[in-house]
This record gives sequence, C-alpha cells and structure tokens, in this order.
Amino acid sequence: MACPAVSVVMPVRDGARHLEDAVASILRQTHGDFECIVCDDGSADATPDILARMALADARLRVLRLERAGIVPALNAGLGAARADWVARMDADDIAAPDRLERQLAAAARYPDAAAIGTGWRVVGPGGRVRRVIVPPVEPGAIAAALMHHNPLAHPTMLLRRDAVLAIGGYRGAFRSAEDYDLWLRLAERHPLRAIPHVLLDYREHAGQAAWREVEHRVLAELGARAAARARRAGRPDPATGASVIDRAWLRAAGVEDAEVVATLMSRALGTAKDALAAGEGAAARAALRLLRAQPGLRVRTRIHAALLFLRSLPLMPAPAR
Repeated sequence: MACPAVSVVMPVRDGARHLEDAVASILRQTHGDFECIVCDDGSADATPDILARMALADARLRVLRLERAGIVPALNAGLGAARADWVARMDADDIAAPDRLERQLAAAARYPDAAAIGTGWRVVGPGGRVRRVIVPPVEPGAIAAALMHHNPLAHPTMLLRRDAVLAIGGYRGAFRSAEDYDLWLRLAERHPLRAIPHVLLDYREHAGQAAWREVEHRVLAELGARAAARARRAGRPDPATGASVIDRAWLRAAGVEDAEVVATLMSRALGTAKDALAAGEGAAARAALRLLRAQPGLRVRTRIHAALLFLRSLPLMPAPAR
C-alpha cells in the first residue's frame, strides 16, 4: 500500500458531541491523498460507535482504540502509527477549511527545511459566532522570537515533519496542557518553523475544552517549557528530562520566581474568565475566578473586578433539577 502524502492525527476522549463534524471536515478536503488517524483515548460515550460507522464509509479513516492514558500518549501513538512524512494535527471539536491540507502541503513543498507549518484560525463560540480571528507570525525568526514569550501557534492548525518530531522524542508527558508549546520550543532549536497567513481552522470554544478546565496546569507547564528552553540554550542540561509533572516546586528549582508564577496565573485566570463569559460559559468563568482569588497578594481593584465578573456569571448557572 502506497504511503499517503499526509497523516492527520486527531486525539479524542468522549468527544461525541462535535466529533462527526470534525472528522467530516477532514474527509472532505480538496487534497484527498491522506489518512486520518483518530486516537480514541478510552472514550466511554458514543465516540467509538461514531468512529466505527465513519470508518466503514471511508477507508482513509483509521481508528486507534487506546487505553485511557491522556492526550500525550494518544498523540505519540498517532505519531507512531502515521505512515506519511508529514503529520497534520487536528482536534476532535474543531473544523478544518476544505483547502487546509492542500495549502499546507503546498507550503511544505516551498519550504522543505521547515519542521512545522501553522495557519491562522478563527475562534468560534456557541452558534458558530466568530469571536476573533488570529493570524500568527509567518517567518521563522518572528516565530522563534515570539516563542520565548508565549505560544503563537495553535496546535490543531499544525503540519509537522514526522521525522523531526520523532528525533527530539515527540511530545513530553510532563508538559500536558502545554505539550505543543514544549514541542515547538525544542523543534525551533533545530529547524525553522513557519506559518501561512491563511485562516484554515475554526477553533471551537465550549465548556468541555481543556483550555478552560486546566488553566493552572497549563500556565505552570508553559512557564516550565520556557525555563527548560532557557536552560538548553544556555548550554545547561534540560531540567525537564525525566520529569513527570511540572509543578510549582519544579519551577522554583528551575529558577522561576514565585512572583512570576503568581502574576502569570492572575493574568491568565482573569483572561479566561472574560473569555468564558463572552462564550456564555458561566461554570468555566467561575472556575477561573476561583483560581484568581486563590493567588496571594491580590489587589483590591482586582478583587472587585473578579467579584463583578462573578456576578455576571450567575445568570449563566444551570437551572436546578426538578
């Protein structure tokens, strides 16, 4: 059997609500020479049934049924199973534009030295309302500079050169919730990373997404990814080698000041609360506000701001069961 031009890797756990739309957006790509590998991370909802039905209808869909172990093992399993030189990432709750693979593979042909190629994306709220449009930096130098401050690339938009990712060990479990950011930082130390200025993915915001459930862990992992990158680039051993989790004690040992951790958590929690409210997700907003209020040294002004946001979330509480 000939290898496809690209392998699409999509991890999912209990994603039945949006899964069919996400997979269908890949199956209707204008570039048809692909395989779509869905890594089912021990789903207990209708996900296996949906995948079985769709795989019967289209042989390009491959399903890996995995023990429930988390997104990082699922991603690495997908990488291991991929047959193509290029791997396109996709999430089970997003929608790819019909020409996404065609445009990214054309960019890969233009820039054969690139190890990763991203795209722009739209953030879509309930009812398909577009909340914002984001186009990342496109040149390697601009991406590399941005990476030392934040993650400018959206994981489900990425096209990755499989051999380059495997050569650096794939995704690392200690950085769960920021496993993509850690990977970009390590890849950028060896290869150019690029993006194309086309909006080719709808990134769906909803209550169940990890970005809202795991704010604290994501922030700690992002700070850890940058600390590890600084160590490597200074010629020191990677402090994350062998680590199982990035927590505050790990960050302190890696030279990250507690004040930076607290300040970053405050900023991210506040931003997450605002985003969740704008999307009509009161529970996610209240969870972010609890994280904000738990930080030491919270200023009176910030406490008042948090209280007002909490009041705005109350009408979004679910009605009590009768």
